[in-house]
Amino acid sequence: MFPVQLDHSNQPYIQWPQGEGGYKWAWIQHRTGATDWAHTSRYLNIARTADAGSGRGGNATDFPSFCTLNDAQVLEAFVTAVCAITGCPFPVDVPEI
Repeated sequence: MFPVQLDHSNQPYIQWPQGEGGYKWAWIQHRTGATDWAHTSRYLNIARTADAGSGRGGNATDFPSFCTLNDAQVLEAFVTAVCAITGCPFPVDVPEI
């Protein structure tokens, strides 16, 4: 299991290293109204971070989630796929912040 945590907005996220000195932050965001552009109410967001322990930075990319997995399962599946494709280590040993 990856360390799924909650951010300051109570949104689940995983932060993990991507390459030497680089980090990524993936989180689930629930939306309603005009911000729910895909009409799914749930979005997987990805952004870079400056380092371990820092908040997300840079421009985020969002993906609407049409699946029935829960938030933690979506995050774990995404991070697993990214690590497998990029060859970066899985974040099982990333300390909780």
